[in-house]
Amino acid sequence: MHKMFVGFAKTIFTLFIVCNSAWAQLTPAQEEARIKGIFSYNMMRGFTAKPFLEIAAKAGDGDAQYYLAELIRIRKKYITAEAQALYEAAAEKGDIYSMMRLSDKNDDLCHIMENCPPDIKTPQEWLESARSLAKERAAQGDGEAMQQLFMITGHFDWLVKAAESGFPDAQEWLGSLYKEGVGTFLIPGNRKKEIEKWYRASAESGYAPGMSSYADLLQKFGDLKGAGYWTEKAAEAGHFGSMSSYAAWTAHMPDEVGYPLNLVKAYGLTLLMAEADPGRGPSSPGYGGQVLPEVAAKMTPEQIEAGKAYAKEWAKTHPPLSRFPPKYGY
Repeated sequence: MHKMFVGFAKTIFTLFIVCNSAWAQLTPAQEEARIKGIFSYNMMRGFTAKPFLEIAAKAGDGDAQYYLAELIRIRKKYITAEAQALYEAAAEKGDIYSMMRLSDKNDDLCHIMENCPPDIKTPQEWLESARSLAKERAAQGDGEAMQQLFMITGHFDWLVKAAESGFPDAQEWLGSLYKEGVGTFLIPGNRKKEIEKWYRASAESGYAPGMSSYADLLQKFGDLKGAGYWTEKAAEAGHFGSMSSYAAWTAHMPDEVGYPLNLVKAYGLTLLMAEADPGRGPSSPGYGGQVLPEVAAKMTPEQIEAGKAYAKEWAKTHPPLSRFPPKYGY
């Protein structure tokens, strides 16, 4: 009886999502909810993200449907009926990541009993849909589709092709895999050159995680000027981890790359981190909230007020902070 109820609930939820997404056009309030939901998701604050994503998902937004399904799957540790309905709704809009998730699900009772309705796709059918659509897009030069084919097939050449196409996520990933020892290089020093080549390419493409990885590599090589430059660029692009380094080094806590001491800027940047990741409350703040009093202890009240104003101006001209979790993670 329980499984019958789950199946019925899934059907109703699917119909609800599909009907609401047929001609989905978000209202300003729904779009605001979508933005807030994805921001919180990217800051890895699932409980905060969920109610906002629910609003946009019910309005038919494919990204919100996928991210909400991911939250449910991660929390429950399996694909629930609700999550499956959301993945299916996003997949019907052409979301390959959702198709990939659905291809991993193999515990549906109707599939086990081999009595699914004809319009219910099997995991293998979803896999074929993902592969076919990704190949179609890759043939048109879509680098993300090439990367998706790497994830679907496991063929490393697809990731190389994605990087060579200019897709910055693939460039950063390829550099990281080379750094981890993947691949064979017969000439000494070529691995190091390839790592630097792809991190630099990703960074120069404006991809924040690529900037952060390249900055870390340059710091390891002793190029402090380059490390400082790309850390600053990554922070300006919204990379939370790089922002923490940028703020700390600007406050000389410690001085690692030779930034000029600027407590007003450091306070403003740290305040932005505290606001983006408040932690579990006043008694258990996030990283920014923990460091903010240490920066404030070095400042006058006037400097602190100037730091607050700096934070407001920064927020007007820079993207929101993000931890940049992989879209298709664990």
